[in-house]
Amino acid sequence: MKKSLLCFTAVLFTLSSPSLAQDSDGEDHPMLPRYPQAVIDGYRAPSLDEIVIPTGPIANVETQTNRTVVEGKVTHIDYRIKPATAPLQIERYYVDLLKRAGFSMAYSCVGTACGRDMGALILNSGKVAPTGLADGLFNDRIRVLVARRANSWVVLHIAEGPDRSQIFQAIVEDASAR
Repeated sequence: MKKSLLCFTAVLFTLSSPSLAQDSDGEDHPMLPRYPQAVIDGYRAPSLDEIVIPTGPIANVETQTNRTVVEGKVTHIDYRIKPATAPLQIERYYVDLLKRAGFSMAYSCVGTACGRDMGALILNSGKVAPTGLADGLFNDRIRVLVARRANSWVVLHIAEGPDRSQIFQAIVEDASAR
C-alpha cells in the first residue's frame, strides 16, 4: 500500500511539473519571446483590429482619458507562470528585450499608481484583451508596460497571485491612430 501511494504521488508530481506544462493553442510572437517557464493560456492570432492603448493611470474604465485608440494587426497572448514569479523580475526581462529591439517605453506603472481600473480596462473591457481571453489576477501586485517603435505597440499587463503569475500581451503592428 505504501509503495502504491508513493508511486501515485510521484506520478501526480510529474504531471504537475512546470517543465511538462503544455501551451493551449497559439504561439509566441516573433517580436517578443516569452518569459522562461511561461505557458500560453490564451491566444488570438494576428488580425486587423482596434485596440485601446493606456497612456496613463486608468481611474475609470468608461472615461476616455489616458488612452489612445489605434488599429492594426493585433496579436493577443495570455501566459501563465507557475510557481508565481515577482512582477519586477518579469518586467525587467521584457524591458530589456524591448529596448534591444528598438522600442521606447511610452508608459509604465506599478500597483495602485496604475489606477483603480487599469486591470478592468486591459483584461475585462474587451477594448484591449478580447473578452474571456485573459485569465486576470486583480490585486495591487501588477505592472503595466506600454512600449512603442515606429508604428508598432506592445502592451504588457503583469500580475502575481498566490500560486501563479500572469502575463497578458497585446502586440500591434502597422498601427495607425483612429
